[in-house]
Amino acid sequence: MIRHLLTEALASIPRHEWHPKISLYLRSFNVVMGEFPEIDELDEGKWDAIILTGTPESCTQEHVIWMDVLRKYVAHVAEVHPLVRIIGLCFGHQLIAQAFGGEVVQDRANAEYLEQLHYDSVKQMPKPVDDEPWELVGSSEQVPIQGLALRYATEAPPLPSSVKTSSYIAFDVEDSTTSASGPLAIRHLHVFTLQGHPEFNTAVAQTELTALHECQQMDEATYRAAYKRAGAEQDGLETARMILAMLGVEPALAEENLSM
Repeated sequence: MIRHLLTEALASIPRHEWHPKISLYLRSFNVVMGEFPEIDELDEGKWDAIILTGTPESCTQEHVIWMDVLRKYVAHVAEVHPLVRIIGLCFGHQLIAQAFGGEVVQDRANAEYLEQLHYDSVKQMPKPVDDEPWELVGSSEQVPIQGLALRYATEAPPLPSSVKTSSYIAFDVEDSTTSASGPLAIRHLHVFTLQGHPEFNTAVAQTELTALHECQQMDEATYRAAYKRAGAEQDGLETARMILAMLGVEPALAEENLSM
């Protein structure tokens, strides 16, 4: 679903006709089975970003080996391969917070049933990284920490693929292949996380809700209200455009010579 969402978002971004065409290369890694990008591939700048997605598992469980390894891996990538952008969705949001010293708790009393479909929540902000504080991205009464952002020291560091390394370069590089009228503010971000599931469309969300209801994990009133909200217009495509803008794929703002 992530692949489909990002591909659809890329096709919807207006670009100058003179810009080279951009294609996405995405590969799935089964971290439960110990699969990760090779270190030499990271060193050589093959991967511009890693995305940690959702899972039925709870990161509040203790002594789960693959989760412990994943936390250490995320912290390692951030420190040793800092040009690689890190993105977390739902479980990924929570585990990234833990990797940097944040606290995640299971709170069924404040469970959310729409794009989120979760019981766990980040309750304490992660610790600063190299004296850079984390920023809050969205809040609600039920879940005060809906998203997190960690900025680079400079405005728009290059992507690993453009400089063939994941080591930090302490200056911005203009990348005419991706940027059009930017850099947009989101180009500042090293890490970006969201509690929600932007890849969930109405059909997926309503199917998930029905399954939870049939398993008696939510009462009738909660189910009906959540099912109705899931039928409203979702903002997943816009979120995907933000993720691509974080990677330098920015919309052309001028009206002439545009292509889609």
